[in-house]
Amino acid sequence: MSDGKTDLQREILLTWHENPNAKNAKIAEVCNCSASYVSQVKNRFDGYNEMEAMVDRQDRELERMFGDGILQGSSQSVGGATSTSNLNNEPGIAEMYDDLPDNAAGNLIRAMILLVLLYVLYEIVMILAF
Repeated sequence: MSDGKTDLQREILLTWHENPNAKNAKIAEVCNCSASYVSQVKNRFDGYNEMEAMVDRQDRELERMFGDGILQGSSQSVGGATSTSNLNNEPGIAEMYDDLPDNAAGNLIRAMILLVLLYVLYEIVMILAF
């Protein structure tokens, strides 16, 4: 994740946020981890708020829809240049976006990618809001 949280940490925080009165042992049971780890995560991300929870829910939904590698890549050095790719050694969206030529055709494709991503974000927000 780009925000420094692992999938387990995100699940712990979302479970805690959605059930603020739940005890650490119950959150640990739901998230399949130890209660002490839940406590560590809650202390580390003490300022976790509604905005972060919304972003984490959207990230989780994007990963569910498009696969686990959609939001993160592994850095690899290729001929001295660093590139990001997912676990299947396929370029990620960000890498493909950056590799587009800097001309009218590249800009048109960039605009189409942004429109599609904005539409997906809109749909996710509509699903979560209603």
